[in-house]
Amino acid sequence: MRICLILFLSASFSIDADELDVFFEALNKNYLFNEIVYENELAIQKSNGEIIKKINQFEVHIKQPFEESYYVSETEIDHIDHDLDQKQTIPMDSIDSPLIRAFLSSTKKQLGKLDIEIIDNLYLLTTATQTIEFLTKGNQIKKIIFLDNLGYRHEITLSLKHG
Repeated sequence: MRICLILFLSASFSIDADELDVFFEALNKNYLFNEIVYENELAIQKSNGEIIKKINQFEVHIKQPFEESYYVSETEIDHIDHDLDQKQTIPMDSIDSPLIRAFLSSTKKQLGKLDIEIIDNLYLLTTATQTIEFLTKGNQIKKIIFLDNLGYRHEITLSLKHG
């Protein structure tokens, strides 16, 4: 009985490791996105843009409704509001975002340190205050869903950015 349990647990671990490989690969792609923010069931804001993944950092460029860019590294976020011609630097230690930590994970080992539950093609990233859902198809993220600290639901639909 004990040997069967050990074999079962080791088999489960290898499946999880393979699934984590797929998620890690999906996080390291470039995407176009459309985001809708909901208050209750009412859509209150829409935006679109792109996410560009680079080594140890990523960029988010919002095209509409306002043109903004976020350059996210392990130490800071540079936010540029192109419409107002303003720049702001935010130290990373003042932000607690599991979504940012997932996209910044430069190794599978770092990603594995996050609390991630895998159910088929759904990856649940959980902290004490937030759960983020990543819906995938193959090695691509198709949708990200989460509640922000004000209780608004964000649904971000992604497609691969080519070129």
